[in-house]
Amino acid sequence: MKAIVLKENLKDALSTGEGVSTKSISLPILNCLLLSAEKNFLQIEATDLELGIRFRILSKNEEEGRTVISSKSFSQFLSLIKENQLTLTTKNNNLQVLGKGFTTVLKGLNPEDFPIIPNLKGDEPFLEVEAQMLCRGLSSIAGFTGQTQTRPEISGVLFLLQKNTLKLVATDSFRLGEKTLYLGEGNSLDASLIVPAKTCRELIGIFGELPGKLRVSLSPTLVAFDYENQERLELPKIQLVSRIIEGEYPHYQDVIPVKCQNTVLLEKTEFVNQLKASAMFSGKTNEVRLVFDPKEQQVSFSAKNLDTGEHASSMKAKVEGAPQEISFNWRFLLDGILHIANEEVELGLTGQESPVLVKPKTEEGYLYVAMPIKA
Repeated sequence: MKAIVLKENLKDALSTGEGVSTKSISLPILNCLLLSAEKNFLQIEATDLELGIRFRILSKNEEEGRTVISSKSFSQFLSLIKENQLTLTTKNNNLQVLGKGFTTVLKGLNPEDFPIIPNLKGDEPFLEVEAQMLCRGLSSIAGFTGQTQTRPEISGVLFLLQKNTLKLVATDSFRLGEKTLYLGEGNSLDASLIVPAKTCRELIGIFGELPGKLRVSLSPTLVAFDYENQERLELPKIQLVSRIIEGEYPHYQDVIPVKCQNTVLLEKTEFVNQLKASAMFSGKTNEVRLVFDPKEQQVSFSAKNLDTGEHASSMKAKVEGAPQEISFNWRFLLDGILHIANEEVELGLTGQESPVLVKPKTEEGYLYVAMPIKA
């Protein structure tokens, strides 16, 4: 290999690869990256055997070749040099980095030993979606996935494609978030798949700020996210390939309240502050008690802790229906509200031991369900 690259482009590629690679004692090659010089690109690959990434940057290649190096060592070295144009060469699998005034050799491994990241055939069904829109949608619900080995199907995000919409759903059985994205005409694919939580986090980190569209290709066991901006060739070409979680996602629609006995409209910022103040006095179960009073048109908060004391407060709200008194894990209630951009939040109540529906007053496409603490 002999390739001339810009350090800033290389740093971005290495940083992305590091996020995907894993710390493994039994397979140390998973701590490394595969570098390949092909045509006019330098390709960096990383995998943890469940998720793989290919990151291509422009380079001037005088000789093709490849090697495997430690991502941590290479990244640390690049952060300490000023030179922006670098020449990379390989000999006996080692990587030589040349710049003005320095020559550095990084110990490499045999590229033949690097795990193969699977390739899709290319004829799979696919959809196209704005990268930033998908990542914003994932950001609003991805934190609600479960972390249990007994129910692997809820450890990922459900991608539910119906006509021209993509619903993103996550739940840990205590709370649930759903974000609906409108894809526009031409995306009429009907499919469902469960994408691992780590894959979703990497999607947000890698593609969240990039302009343009992602091509999402589906196979029975894999999903691939491809990014290439033809209008801005200086941007990297990136492919993220992930396994799909096997199993059937819960019929989550059953827990979303359809008819609410009470509707409460309140100001988001004040509600968040009141909830946080009460949380300071909640116990080990994070319990905060809320009273919804239609006569006084207010919501009251209370919490008691034998160690820290007790708290009571109230705020004005538009409360319709009968009086309700419900206890919540304040963290679960707060998490859903914080992802609402609108300043007015609507709560739908169906009973003391029934889930509460949380959604913005005007913004469409987002809803959140939190289970109360049962008496």
